[in-house]
Amino acid sequence: MDYEINQETMTIRCARHLELQTRIIKASKSCYSVLTSLQLMEYACKMGGSTYKGRQESVRFKFGISSKIPILINQNEEIIMFPTHSPTHIDNTWISLEHFDKAFEHAERGKAIVRFINGEQVTVMCSLKTLSKQHQRASALMLQELHFPRKRMVMRMG
Repeated sequence: MDYEINQETMTIRCARHLELQTRIIKASKSCYSVLTSLQLMEYACKMGGSTYKGRQESVRFKFGISSKIPILINQNEEIIMFPTHSPTHIDNTWISLEHFDKAFEHAERGKAIVRFINGEQVTVMCSLKTLSKQHQRASALMLQELHFPRKRMVMRMG
């Protein structure tokens, strides 16, 4: 494994490179991986105590979400990532809920700007509406799984 998603990870996305699959933006610097973002997610979930599919199915069941599912990667380290697209889509960017500060409309249609708490910004290939919905889903996941885990409930979201 050439990179493990951790508390410093802000985003992971397609590198659009012949040899390097994923670009990782961390709080301190950027780096690249020869593995796909989905492979990195799968490994991180296993290291966090479950499988990617298991985490995905749990959120699907509890929240009624069928696509673009936020993932609780590691409950002990409180790492939650949310996607902008389907996990296999070339334009997908996984965004860390912990580092997310605010989203803005981009000048180009179909794009948004994500600002992180350290002031860094990235452009993502989705609308501000989609990004806001994804952030809302990840926040609901955080509240249920990390802040109020004893109150187990099924929350249906659109």
